[in-house]
Amino acid sequence: MRQRLWSLGVLGAVILIGARNAAAAETSPIAPPIAGYGKTVPVANAGERPDPSIDYKVVMSVTKAGEANAPPPALEKAARLVNLLAESGVSAAHRHIVVVLHGAATLAVLNEAGERARNKAANPSAEIVDKLTAAGVSVHVCGQALAFAKISQSEVLPGINVDLSALTTLSTLELQGYALIPD
Repeated sequence: MRQRLWSLGVLGAVILIGARNAAAAETSPIAPPIAGYGKTVPVANAGERPDPSIDYKVVMSVTKAGEANAPPPALEKAARLVNLLAESGVSAAHRHIVVVLHGAATLAVLNEAGERARNKAANPSAEIVDKLTAAGVSVHVCGQALAFAKISQSEVLPGINVDLSALTTLSTLELQGYALIPD
């Protein structure tokens, strides 16, 4: 009887330590994949949380330009999505995030030469675009929007895909099962 009680006591201690470690892991900060952008805060007892076993296929339509000297706000939202998924244990292999820039947000794709040609300072979107692509986000720009804005492909930041149009990219990805997040 004494051995059985001792075994139950050891089992209880193991369960308690495991629960404490799990709770600590849930609240321990995880370095975000996109540092400096997409700030997140922990939410205790959140009901719905990302499921690490799901393939997150998300396409973000980015049409709004940022304020003066700021990237489009939807780029920050894309960084937040990447960080939230990573912090919730969703591996990079399960994060399929595509950002499609068009409309007023098209100017966010200008490289240094493109900015200089328009007598502008450095592109405030260059750093976040670089960090998004480094984190595995696929960044695209509408070829139609580039043409209407008189931006040549040689003036587009490295790592950005130039597509035929945002209309076709967005509809194709939605038909492939991507969830659309508009800006």
